[in-house]
This record gives sequence, structure tokens and C-alpha cells, in this order.
Amino acid sequence: MPQTFRFAVRRLLRRLPTRSALAAGALAVLAACAGNAGGVATGPLPQFAEFEGQEVRSVGFEGELVVPVDSLRSVVSTRPSKCRIAGLLPFCIGNFGDDPYALDLGVLSRDVARIQLAHRDAGYYGTRVLPLVDPAVGKEGVDVTFRVEPGDLTSLVALELAGADAVVDTAPLMRRLPLKVGEPFRRIDFLASVDTVRNTLLNEGHAYAQVLRNYEIDTIADVARVRLEAAPGPLVTVDSIIFSGNYRLDAETLRRQMAVQTGDRLRGTDLVRSQRNLFELELVRFAAVEVAPERLQVTPDSAQLDQDSIGSTILVRIVEAPRYAAEIALGYGSRDCLRAEATHLDRNFLGGARRLELTGLVAKVGVGEPTGGLEQSLCPAFDPESRFTPEDSLIANQMNWRLAANFVQPRLFGTQTSVVLGAFTERISELDLYVRDASGAEIGIVRQILPQTLASLSFEAQRGRTRASDYFFCIAFEVCSQEDIALLEESRWSNSATLGLTQSRVRLDPFPSGGHSFRAGVDYASALLGSDDEYLRLSADGIVHRELRDDVVLSLRAAGGTFLTGLLTSDRGYIPPERRFYGGGPTGVRGFRFNELGPTVYIARPQRRTDGGFTVDTIRSSTGGTRALLLSAEVTFPLGAGPQFLRNARYAAFLDAGQVWESRDSLAARAPLRVTPGLGMRFASPVGPFRLDVAYNPYGAVPGPLYGITDRGELVPAPVLRSYRPTEGRSFIRRLVVQVSLGNAL
Repeated sequence: MPQTFRFAVRRLLRRLPTRSALAAGALAVLAACAGNAGGVATGPLPQFAEFEGQEVRSVGFEGELVVPVDSLRSVVSTRPSKCRIAGLLPFCIGNFGDDPYALDLGVLSRDVARIQLAHRDAGYYGTRVLPLVDPAVGKEGVDVTFRVEPGDLTSLVALELAGADAVVDTAPLMRRLPLKVGEPFRRIDFLASVDTVRNTLLNEGHAYAQVLRNYEIDTIADVARVRLEAAPGPLVTVDSIIFSGNYRLDAETLRRQMAVQTGDRLRGTDLVRSQRNLFELELVRFAAVEVAPERLQVTPDSAQLDQDSIGSTILVRIVEAPRYAAEIALGYGSRDCLRAEATHLDRNFLGGARRLELTGLVAKVGVGEPTGGLEQSLCPAFDPESRFTPEDSLIANQMNWRLAANFVQPRLFGTQTSVVLGAFTERISELDLYVRDASGAEIGIVRQILPQTLASLSFEAQRGRTRASDYFFCIAFEVCSQEDIALLEESRWSNSATLGLTQSRVRLDPFPSGGHSFRAGVDYASALLGSDDEYLRLSADGIVHRELRDDVVLSLRAAGGTFLTGLLTSDRGYIPPERRFYGGGPTGVRGFRFNELGPTVYIARPQRRTDGGFTVDTIRSSTGGTRALLLSAEVTFPLGAGPQFLRNARYAAFLDAGQVWESRDSLAARAPLRVTPGLGMRFASPVGPFRLDVAYNPYGAVPGPLYGITDRGELVPAPVLRSYRPTEGRSFIRRLVVQVSLGNAL
């Protein structure tokens, strides 16, 4: 009889309107009393004691919900049982994949408090939450429902700050507080305002500052009054710094990384900067910079409490990483055959946390001279029978290799300046296109001019030679005459100076949630630097991230560049291909594949058939341009539903617009902006965010000149067609472009 009565009461509770919460509470108490008629239940929510330990089938929320359901689900710990194999398939095989959750009344009672706090964070005080537990319909277990009656929205009518006048100007500080008079009184803003005041005092050198907080709420008028009273305490200066945990790094090297020195005011921001600077040393695996405990203080705080200014000891704790690191990688590629790469890293070269990295790479092993023998087995792309011209054979038979050394001197002479040195020698080739030999060196300086802001100046000199078929020069350089091609095949110097500015203040967790980043650069090459190339290149890239609401982030990007001097020919300022602008790919206009946006040329090239005849194959190549523009907007958000790995992912909707122009080509110079929308997913991984984007491209292939090759492999100097566009099917599926990459798009 008592059990039947309890079930009847619960069914009545579910039919009550939301505003009848008091009556519902009384009935719940009555049900609890009825349940205790035959025995005494103890612990939280005793009216549901009979359901303790039963499997939870569902968790729901009902009532006048002013806080989003996904936010409420994120704060409660009570969850429904799951049945998924590897978090993917929505079923179990026997008990395999079963992830049951048993009802815990202690957790359920704490969930009630969590929901109330979530409403206070939104400004709704006096919120009532009634938990309901019912037997599951048609299966064993229980269904849990939280019935929410939000309180009225409370507004802030008075905000007072006292005690900080002697340390800071309180007028601008008040404007920076998250709490604003006339706006809702949110608990989270109240706590953030307390932290803002205290952090301001800490940054002024008052390391022992405290902020007393108090608020009053008129539940009748639904208004709140807040008073914050600051107790700055004494002004604290650094009288000593202690280093702990270093056995290869000497104290002087660590001291150069510190943003605070003996005699400076003890500021919280300087401690954070010092910790960040220590992490810049690859020899440091862990770093903590903090006020030393009382037992390590040179002058104990207890002996200075009656003074207006006291000294304090800073404790720097570090854990060093291994000094040496080595890596060997082996691989295979259809265009590289066998390849190998080795890297050796010394994180403390000659002491002082200097960094030296040596890299060696070799590719086309098994097909390039002096190796061979795999051309007709493992690497058929290098079959000599498929070579059409002597240049094709030359390119295919060259082994690729690279040797490089890079050296970094951090904190030169204890300043914010680092020095970078590098040298390399290499031979690289692309099957059927070119082979290039080059050697060079680079020297640069990098200086931190503001927090998270670096300025750099570098000079690079390299001398190289490119050998290729005539059609490659026509494709890559748009140089089609024999005289110009002969000039480009000679060894030439390519020396340039680069001035750069970079600022990154992006909050990552691991995806961007706020902040901004900016970088700009100027590249200059001329005969004054001993260079055979001449150009002046400007580029800039800026990204802003803003949180629109809980876990929904808007990212905006604008990037562009131009050449003020230099042309894509050798007569008036030659621009190397690697310096030109290209478009498309996972970090560009995502509706175009890598480098497919912008000036393009086509080559009609004969291909030898097995029967001795020929077919004509059209090759497409991007030549790059002298001006570029990219605009992107992206909104990322969680889904909060589906398998576990999908709930942990972030989803994106984006719109990209951009174009690459070439000033000499009237067709390419007038090309309009291309706009492509798309959707994507982002997953966190140990090596960075993994991105999958699908963009819709409503445009056809980019038009460009069509050149031809004779049956003897000679380039026809004039284009066969001035404007050629390949014919291709453009069904909806074929218009979708899939981009897969690591790292953030914006």
C-alpha cells in the first residue's frame, strides 16, 4: 500500500504546473513520510531510497528552462547508462560495450545544487530544482528528471569598491570589472570582478593583497548591491631568487629567462611571463615560478608584517628534459620510392640552453643514381619506358637529398633577443618536372618587443640551379623562349632580407576560444644584396576569435599581400616561384584544392602507350601571382549528442572568399573573388587539432593558356589557346572538395 501511494504521488507531481513547486515539495515530503511508514530511510533524498543503485535509463529536464539544456547536462554528474561499442556503434554484444550507471542519491542531491549554481551564474537567484525518479517504462531501471523553476532575473543596482584608492586609479578599474550596474547580477561575473581587483593589486607589487566581498539581494525587488573592499597589504619587492631542479642549466642561463630580477616589484604578470619564458627553453619540461614558502624566505614575512614595504624570495622549480633527442624515419611514396630521414637535436649545445639541430634526408632510394633496380617492381612510376625526353630521364635518375643545420642562441647577453643561424645543401626533384641543386645559409635575430609579440630580421643567401624540360619553365615560370630558359638554367644567387612582426594572443584549449593573432612581413631581394632575383614583397595576416555564447566561437580572418616591385619574368626583376602567392588548400579558400586558385597554365603533352602509340595528356599547373586576398569567417560549436567521440569533437560552418591575381595577365588580373561555403569537424589529438572540412565549389576549372609539345618533346613557343578551360562533369558530388589537415584553419 505505501509503495502504491508513493507512485501515485509521483505521477501527480509530474502533472503539476511549474509554478506549483511549493505544493510539489509538500507532496514530495508526504511521499517520503509514507515511504518511511515501514522503516526509517537515511541519507540525502530519502524518498528515493528504494531506487538507490538501480540503473539510470534516462536523464531529462523540464520546466521553464532559461539555461540551455546542453549547459545543464554539462554540470550534472547523473547520466544515463550507455551501450556503445568503442563509443561508436549504438548497441552492445552481450555485455561488451555496456557502460551502465547506477543511481547515486548523494550525487543526485549535489546535482540539484549544481543546477541552482548554474542559474545563479546566469543571474537567476531563488531557483528551485525538484528531482524526480520514476521506474523506467518497459525495462528495468529508473528515469531521472530535474524539474526546474527559475527564480526572477536579479539586476545589479549598486557597485562599490573601497580600499584600492591609494594603489590604483579606481575609475578605469571599475570600467574593467565584469559586473555592470543595470545588468543582470551573475554569480560568475561577481567572482570574476573579485579576481580582477585582486590581480590588479598583485600587478602593482602587492603580493599579499586580499579582496573582501559582500553582496545583498532583495528578493522582493529582485535587485542586488555589491561592495568590494580591498586590503592591498605591503608593497613587496624581490630580494632573492632560488632555483631548484636544474643540474645541466646553470643559474645564469635561467636568470636570463626571468622577467623579474632582484630589486624589482613582485608582480603577478612577471611571474607568469617568467614561467612562459622558461618553457621556451626546450631543455625545460616543467617550470613553476612562485613566492617561496616561509621556510625558504631570506627575510621571513613574520618579521616584516608591520612594514609598508617588504622583501620576498622567489622560488623557481624546473624539471629538465633530456638533453639529446634523435629520430629516424623510413617511408615509401609512389613519387619518392624509398625514403629516409634522420634528426639529431642537442638542447644544450655548448651550454647556456643553446639549441643545435642536424637533419639529413634522402629520397628516391632504389631508383636514383647510384642506387637502382626497383623501377619496374616497387616503383613503377620510374620505369624508363615511360620517359619521353632526355630531360625526363635526367630528372627521374637523380636521387633527392638534404643536409641542414640550425642553431639558436636564446637570450643573447641576457636581453630579449635570440639569434638564429642555419645552413643547408640539397638536391630536390619532382618526377617529370625538374631537378634543383642549391646550397645556402641564413642568419636572423628575433626580439620580444611586447608580451607575445616578436620582431625578427633575417638574411638568407642561396645559390642554386634548376634543370628541367622546356615545358616546366613554361608552366612554372611562364618563360617559354629558348633564350630565357637558358638563362634560368644557369646557377643564380637568390639573396633576400626579411623583416617580420608576429603577435599571438590566442587562447587554446586545444581549439581557439578567444584572442587574436597577427603577422606581417616584408621580403626584399635586389642586386644590392648580391641577388640575381629582384622583388619587394609585402604580406599580412590577422585572425580574431570571439566567444558568441557558451562554447560557440566566431573566428574571422583577413590576409593578403602584393609585390611592389618584381615581375614573373627575368628581364625586370625575377620573382622565384616559392615567393609568389598561391590560393586554395586547407588554410586558404577551402573550396579549391591546394594551389588551384589563381593563375593557371595547361600543357598538352604526348604520353607513350604500351603499343608504341601516343595519347595526349593535359597537365595543369598553378603559376602563382603578384597579388592575393583571403577573407574567412568560421563558427565552431560542440554537438553534445551522438557517440562519445562525436560529443568531444567541435563542428564548424565556414565561408571563404579569395583570389590570386597576376598583374601582367589581363585575364588573371580581372578574375573576381571566389566564395565557397562549407562544413567541418575538429578533433583534438596529441599532435594538434585534426580537421576535416568539406567545401562546396560552384565554379568550374580556372581558365588559362594552353601550350603544346611536339612529338619530339619540344615546346611550341606560342600558346595553342589563349584561354583554355578543361571540360569536366560538375555534379553536386564533384563540386564538393574535401580537405584533411592538422592544425587550426584560422
